[in-house]
Amino acid sequence: MVVFEKQRGLLFVLVGPGGAGKNALMKEMLQRFDNLDKLVTATTRQMRPQEREGYDHYFVTLEEFQRKLAAGDLLEHQEVTHDKFYGILRAPVENALNVGRDLIADIEVLGAKILRETYPHDVVLIFITVPGETDEERLKTLKERMNHAERKESDAVIQERLIRARDLELPFAPDCDYQIVNEDNQMKKAAEELEDVLQKCRQERMTHEPDPAS
Repeated sequence: MVVFEKQRGLLFVLVGPGGAGKNALMKEMLQRFDNLDKLVTATTRQMRPQEREGYDHYFVTLEEFQRKLAAGDLLEHQEVTHDKFYGILRAPVENALNVGRDLIADIEVLGAKILRETYPHDVVLIFITVPGETDEERLKTLKERMNHAERKESDAVIQERLIRARDLELPFAPDCDYQIVNEDNQMKKAAEELEDVLQKCRQERMTHEPDPAS
C-alpha cells in the first residue's frame, strides 16, 4: 500500500539547551494529544530512579550500542558527555511515520540535524529556550536553573553543559521552524504555545495534497 505524504506521521523534535524544560514540555504534550508517542532513544548511561526501560530510554551496554551501530540500526549517535552515548533507533521512527503515527522527541542538536536531513518532509524542529536578550543572559538563567534543579549535577557537568549550550545549542535557534521561550514559573504558557504549534502542523499535514508526480 502506498502511503501518501499527507498520511504519514510527523516527528516533532524539541531542541535547545539543557535546563530549558524540553522534557517537561514533551511530557505535557504526550498527555494532551492522542496519536502522539515519545521517540525513545537508546543510551549507555545508567538508569535513573523513576525511569523505565523502553519508555524513558532503551538502556544498553556500550558493547550493545556498538553492535547496533555496526549493524546500521542507528539513524544517529552522539557522545553527549564522556562515555555517555545516545542514539536514535531507525526502525521505531520509520515504522511510526509509515503508519501515520506522530512522534515527539527531546533530541540533541546534531541528532536534530540528521533527522531533518533524513526525513525533510516529516520533521518539525522546535527550539525551546529560556528568557534573555543575549546569549550571556540566557546562559546565566540556565546556570541558575541547573544549580536549583531537583537532580543537581556536579559543577563540572554543569560547566560542560553550559559550554555546549553556548557553542552548539543556542546558535542552532535560527535553523528551527519554531521557537518557544519557557519563562521561569510559566511552563503552562510555553505548553500552550507548543500545543498550538503541534495542532497547526497537524492541520497543515492533513490538508496538504500529495504531489501527483511523487
